[in-house]
Amino acid sequence: MKNSFTFSVNQKSLRVSFFDEKTAHITFFPEGNVPQPLTAAGFCPDPDEISGTSVTEDESGGFFHINTGYIALDVGAGSLDVSYAARGVPLSREHGKSLEEYNVYRNIGGRTEIRETTDGIRSSSVGGDDVFVRTSSHAKMTVDFDESEALFGLGSHEEGHSSLRGNFYPLYQENMRIAIPVFVSSKGYAYIFNCASLMTFDARSGSRAEIYFDSVDALDYYFIAGDGFDDVCRELRRLWGETPLLPRWAFGYIQSKERYKTAEELLSVAAAYRRRGVPLDCIVQDWMYWRDGMWGDKHFDPDRYPDPKGMTDALHKQNIRLIISVWPNMTGNSPDRREFEDAGLLLGDGSVYDAFSEDGRAIYARQAFDGLFSYGIDGWWCDSTEPYDTVWRGENRLPPDESMALSVGEFKKYIDDGVINAYSLFHSKGIYEEQRRRTSAKRVINLTRSAFIGQHRYGTVVWSGDISASWETLRRQVHIMQNYVSCGMAYWNADIGAFFVRNKREWYRAGEFDDGTDDPGYRELYTRWMQFSVFTPMLRSHGADTPREIWCFGEPGTVFYDAIESAIRLRYSLVPYFYSVSAKVTFGGEMMLRPLALEFPDDERCLAHTEEYIFGHEFLVCPVTRPILYEAGGKQIPGGDKYAEIYLPRGGWYDFFTGEYYGGHRTVTVRLTIEHIPLFVRAGAVIPFSKVTRSTADIPDEPYDVAVYRGADGKFTLYEDSGDGYGYEAGEYAMTAIFYDDKTGHICESVTGKQKYKHELRYRFVN
Repeated sequence: MKNSFTFSVNQKSLRVSFFDEKTAHITFFPEGNVPQPLTAAGFCPDPDEISGTSVTEDESGGFFHINTGYIALDVGAGSLDVSYAARGVPLSREHGKSLEEYNVYRNIGGRTEIRETTDGIRSSSVGGDDVFVRTSSHAKMTVDFDESEALFGLGSHEEGHSSLRGNFYPLYQENMRIAIPVFVSSKGYAYIFNCASLMTFDARSGSRAEIYFDSVDALDYYFIAGDGFDDVCRELRRLWGETPLLPRWAFGYIQSKERYKTAEELLSVAAAYRRRGVPLDCIVQDWMYWRDGMWGDKHFDPDRYPDPKGMTDALHKQNIRLIISVWPNMTGNSPDRREFEDAGLLLGDGSVYDAFSEDGRAIYARQAFDGLFSYGIDGWWCDSTEPYDTVWRGENRLPPDESMALSVGEFKKYIDDGVINAYSLFHSKGIYEEQRRRTSAKRVINLTRSAFIGQHRYGTVVWSGDISASWETLRRQVHIMQNYVSCGMAYWNADIGAFFVRNKREWYRAGEFDDGTDDPGYRELYTRWMQFSVFTPMLRSHGADTPREIWCFGEPGTVFYDAIESAIRLRYSLVPYFYSVSAKVTFGGEMMLRPLALEFPDDERCLAHTEEYIFGHEFLVCPVTRPILYEAGGKQIPGGDKYAEIYLPRGGWYDFFTGEYYGGHRTVTVRLTIEHIPLFVRAGAVIPFSKVTRSTADIPDEPYDVAVYRGADGKFTLYEDSGDGYGYEAGEYAMTAIFYDDKTGHICESVTGKQKYKHELRYRFVN
């Protein structure tokens, strides 16, 4: 059965093909041979036929009508405008496509200028000549929206808007900005643009978005329709590949700061957590562990780290893992840089390696694994994976258009216009493939500051960049996270407490707490950030300006210390739950969390409650993003008890901490305390708990406690395996599907996989 249709008008052509019955592939190009668009993300090719589906085509009323049985497209015979519907329900309308050819140039022959910045050593090419490389095209299109439609996606952007509608998004890579050319709608569809160049998404009118593509060979994109957000995410996974499992320890607590300066200091921090009995699974070694003058070298300074293997062995004996920072740029006369220079695999700035080259990735990964991984290191922190910056300097932030022009212009000096957003993708690919080649015993985990579609295949977790400590920043993180994961990229986190805490001269050092952890106002902010982060994919403390270890916020028996420890211990009690939810990402293509409007698309009231979100399908998380005890500077806030208005979507909900039951589809008033944030569990939820231990590796082989929340039928799939390694790819796991019938109170288990991984389950009811 025919699976591809091409229409031409005024020397422009539109090809419509189908990946499957729910996903249309659209290519707009100059009339003639269909170009092969640059595919940085690794999309799966369209099949010649859609298995089991008949695609029909007819023409009437000035439109070509194409129908897969699930989605229907109307293509304007005179305009090539496209509208979409799914099972008779209109979804999206697009129009105004255009392509304009232009010449691509590259800067050649400049001299290298090196400077020291807050974000590390940077280099730029100064002077040189602009040399013609190829022809490409600028492109534009417009998409119209319905009034009740909620839109999410486009990555992780510092502005932290609660909605894409009404806002302008520049899609380029920069510290605090991650460009993902994907957006999803509460109506159950998504657009995925095959574009790795600069894009802009202008939805300031509210009713439409004008989308600009800076460098494409064709306007190439996918339209997905599905039965809700999870179904759309499954289509995304089928289109560009699966998300591998992270190791179980990645869902424990990770301690970091800028920076531990010696092996002795790092080990002393790990030992202090063990003495205090506060759970800890990983500690992070940030930058400048290398020898002076050898920025980015992938070897320890022998004076400060005399025995790297002994250091990691000492951590492993305590069931603590080690993540280490690596950088894509190298300066000085280090052996690593010399090897790249001799091979001609440095980009035009003379410092950043060519991650787009297979040979460049192979050399970089070999250096990292021989110089670091060989000592037993467990994970990577691929920092600065948007390796050029021009705006992280000076006292004042440039206007957005100037900032975009400078940043994008610097990338274009060294990288083809069409792939400037994809450096992190290829950098991550090299690390992942080398580790998979060397061992199956450790799963790849790569904490990285930039991302592009397809990068999820390489064990990456992104964070929101070097943000500054304020309540407004915390509020924005809640929105940023929801938009990022809505792109189908599961793993996101933020520096707990923000990276910059104090206010300095530069625009980006905009923290509001000059006394750091000595300020009760900062202690309160940090506590709320920790409580929020418990219900994010990764629980990781990090930052500059002030120390971050738990004892810096008080001692046992004091309010902030106890609240922080309680949050960490809550995370550990729920490790079986978090790990099972992450398995749904790998095996089911779902996300770990989602905005209310995507979980409850028929409830328009959810559109106004963007500071709440759903974790898994069971928890309603309500972060507290304002102080109730102290202002910055330690000034106490008067007024007694503080309250919050929480919207509960349809269904029944239990207060997690008190067990009180509430009917849904209404707003409730809850009293705020510093001990925890408001947290609700959906009626019908089935939640597994484990004993709180010092690390996820120490969870005992004893029954899990499973809480069943009465009031609705429920189901949950508990996932268990060895916790690390890739045996799961060969079926080395156990899945226990748990079904709860609320009318009878009956619970049924169905187990698949390896019995040796399965814990016994002990049920209790909440009502």
